[in-house]
Amino acid sequence: NVSAAVMVLMAPGGKVPKDRSWKAAKITMAKVDSFLDSLIHFDKENIPENCLKAIRPYLQDPEFNPEFVATKSYAAAGLCSWVINIVKFYEVFCDVQPKRQALSKATSDLTAAQEKLAAIKAKITHLNENLAKLTAKFEKATAEKLKCQQEAEVTAGTISLANRLVPIPATLTLDPLRMLADDADVAAWQNEGLPADRMSMENATILINCERWPLMVDPQLQGIKWIKNKYGENLQVTQIGQKGYLQTIEHALEAGTVVLIENLEESVDPVLGPLLGRE
Repeated sequence: NVSAAVMVLMAPGGKVPKDRSWKAAKITMAKVDSFLDSLIHFDKENIPENCLKAIRPYLQDPEFNPEFVATKSYAAAGLCSWVINIVKFYEVFCDVQPKRQALSKATSDLTAAQEKLAAIKAKITHLNENLAKLTAKFEKATAEKLKCQQEAEVTAGTISLANRLVPIPATLTLDPLRMLADDADVAAWQNEGLPADRMSMENATILINCERWPLMVDPQLQGIKWIKNKYGENLQVTQIGQKGYLQTIEHALEAGTVVLIENLEESVDPVLGPLLGRE
């Protein structure tokens, strides 16, 4: 009976053999190693319904218990225990498996929900950062608007006061250029390569007399030619970013020589800020 029950459980594909005699059982168990391996690796989570139905009569037999069978054969008692425990395991597994699946699905749903929550929190953080930036821009624009309004009011007041002033007589033929540079200065500049047109003379006058460092826009390179001729060997020429350009400027400050910074771009190195502001 024990060997027959084993044959029922191990029936390939659930096809329970009709011949479950001791003779048939001995053939099944002939290759001991193979038989033991099939017992050890038996798929206890997938037992065909036919096998379960066929095993019931054996399990209902009062003599089908390991203690009784052990009085006849210890080996048979082990197989009897195996059959009983395999069936019990499968019954418990069938009850627990749906719960396992439900737990797995709940865990998967929880993970998905947590990921979705994290994405939403990240989006909220991003939106809050954008809101903070926009709020700061709005506050800055509001402050600038208020400042412009105040400046406009001050300017309007200044214009109003100016309109009340008595007109002051002035010489209509007054030429500021002739007040700042005489004929000798102009002649010297032209000898140094400055073009003779009025605009070039005005620019040269501004460059010589201004209190701030002049910025030259010189696409035709006429101004730079004049500057280099005027200052000669005393002129230090450099470019921002050029190796040692800061040292060139420092030495010029110490020695009182003239520095020409060529090829300026839209921004100037901040380290030159105090120098350009004459601080």
